[in-house]
Amino acid sequence: MKGIKNIAAFGFMLTSVALISSCAKLNQVSPTAVQNTQLFKDSIGLSEAVTGMYSTLEAPEYYGGYYPMFADLNSDNGVAGGYNNTSLNEFGLYSVTSSNIFIQNTYVAIYKTIATANAVIAGVSTVKGASTAYLNSVKGQALTLRAMGHFDVLRAFGYHWDINSPYGIPVVTTVQSANSVVPRSTVAATYSSIIADLTEAATLLNGSSDRDPNYVNPAVINALLARVYLYEKDYANAAKYASLVINDGAYQLVDASQYVSMYSNGAKNSADFIFQLPFDFQNQSQYYATTYARPDAASTEVLFIANSDLQSFFESRSGDVRYNLMDTANANGYLRTLKYSSDGKYKDNSALLIRIAEMYLIRAEALGRVQGLADLNTIRTNRGMNALTLADVPDNTTYAQAVADENRAEFNFEGHRYFDLARTGQIVNVLQPLTNVSISISNSCYPIPLREINASNGTVIQNPGY
Repeated sequence: MKGIKNIAAFGFMLTSVALISSCAKLNQVSPTAVQNTQLFKDSIGLSEAVTGMYSTLEAPEYYGGYYPMFADLNSDNGVAGGYNNTSLNEFGLYSVTSSNIFIQNTYVAIYKTIATANAVIAGVSTVKGASTAYLNSVKGQALTLRAMGHFDVLRAFGYHWDINSPYGIPVVTTVQSANSVVPRSTVAATYSSIIADLTEAATLLNGSSDRDPNYVNPAVINALLARVYLYEKDYANAAKYASLVINDGAYQLVDASQYVSMYSNGAKNSADFIFQLPFDFQNQSQYYATTYARPDAASTEVLFIANSDLQSFFESRSGDVRYNLMDTANANGYLRTLKYSSDGKYKDNSALLIRIAEMYLIRAEALGRVQGLADLNTIRTNRGMNALTLADVPDNTTYAQAVADENRAEFNFEGHRYFDLARTGQIVNVLQPLTNVSISISNSCYPIPLREINASNGTVIQNPGY
């Protein structure tokens, strides 16, 4: 790990795995690319490849900003602002089409991460002179990022909420040729592949004490397993792995007095962060640029504006310090999140992929009303609110709503809300009152990009309703 981190500082981009042009060409190689036999001949080349793998996560269309931001825009948390961009407006109107350029670019960006991870996994076996522990660490990181990529595609483009659905995603676990076409797997098979990768990664990294939040480590793997199992509705395992992270000892839930400051300085240092992606002045993220504007600027500079429904939600929650991270009184007259407003000079706000607060809420949901209420109250009391009693949540329905409300309050504009509504079957109930567009279950995921459908000659089928 130390060698990987030192090389990472130079921002080396992996050149052997080119951008994916379509699902039919999952590993199109540039004529000037470094050949795998050269890149993976020793530990130095392998370290460079690993750095490139992490760099793919930071693409603007992925965790550089747009993937999580669209998950809030396409929910009751956000509305589209700026430039009257048709593709952007489709998210705000809950009417995303298969030709949407943002959808297309995001799909490609995530599969680039998957393709890069596959190249690293394949390259591990060819490296000479490296220790077994080092090779295991590299393979474990690559398996984790491949699993995360597949999971992110599944929850954006597949029927992730229905384990019996045929509408999973193309699961790519080998280096592809230029003409390879990978059909969609079932949802069950997709989950199985994701969990298998994470389970193997946990074995390979077992015993590591490293908890650097900028890199995959055992706690990151356990946290991802907790999230995946929650989506799959395997609540026993979701609670098990969330507990492993909570009891790890490396993370601490900040209290009400520290919550707002946790996002200062680009959200770089907090015991709350399990997994984050760092950016710098030369490698800027899109969080500040798309959510904040100069005090005298027109609102058109902001792409992701807060929905008035989110303001109403917070106004009903007495004492909730998370409301302090919403700007409701700026000179431009619109609502916005302040989570990314502190870094106007360098615009190097980190991407917050996993926080310890999520583990408490996963366990609260997974354990249910009687056993999980303590975890729910841990979040509430550390955010300035009163604890709930069982009488306050007298049945499973009211308890589920209380958990959903805490998730919304905690993670607004961090890329959770749309996926949470979909996995809990609340897309129609929540979004229909906010629009004149007819909302159905098909709105619970995005369409497969039309270009991907065409490139596969119909092998990759479209989601229902698109």
